[in-house]
Amino acid sequence: MKTYRVTLVSEVPVIYNRMKRELQLEIKDLKKDQMDEWEEKNWKRKAEFDEKGNLLFPSEWIKGVLEASCKATRMIPHFATSKNQTYTTYVSSMVVIIKQTLGKVSDLVSYDAYVNGRGAMGKGGSKVFRIRPMLKKWKLTFELKDPFGRMQIKELKELLEYAGLMIGVGDNRKNNFGRFTVEEIKEIK
Repeated sequence: MKTYRVTLVSEVPVIYNRMKRELQLEIKDLKKDQMDEWEEKNWKRKAEFDEKGNLLFPSEWIKGVLEASCKATRMIPHFATSKNQTYTTYVSSMVVIIKQTLGKVSDLVSYDAYVNGRGAMGKGGSKVFRIRPMLKKWKLTFELKDPFGRMQIKELKELLEYAGLMIGVGDNRKNNFGRFTVEEIKEIK
């Protein structure tokens, strides 16, 4: 098994939109005219944070961006026995361990936007006002455990650099939010 310490640094802000079940249940019974008021009062609750108000970075964002990078780049592993093999399923076995917080909930700013009222898959329809929490600057150090120990550090770096440049993390990535650079990747014992 190999363990890497990875440090990512933001290029642009990251937007949270972590609509937990409790929030979905709250808004389910609200009428359209009540939603604006609810958004004003509750937008910070859409972020991921612990009971002390420390802002968390969801580990599934890292795994998701790695898998998306594998699919997009179609990088062939150095150990591949055919050209059809990629790292896509390989990175799903990796474990992300984040031991730090990104600051306090009070560090968040609001990102206001009108979005499609029918959700992401809807076409047309009315626009509704939503407020999402945004963190302008962030730096994240985490451990990435490679249980099979077969990925080379240069391959991991290439995948993460592509992910930071072209994919990003968080919400509203299509508008280039959540982009990052790789500051350091180091194998640790």
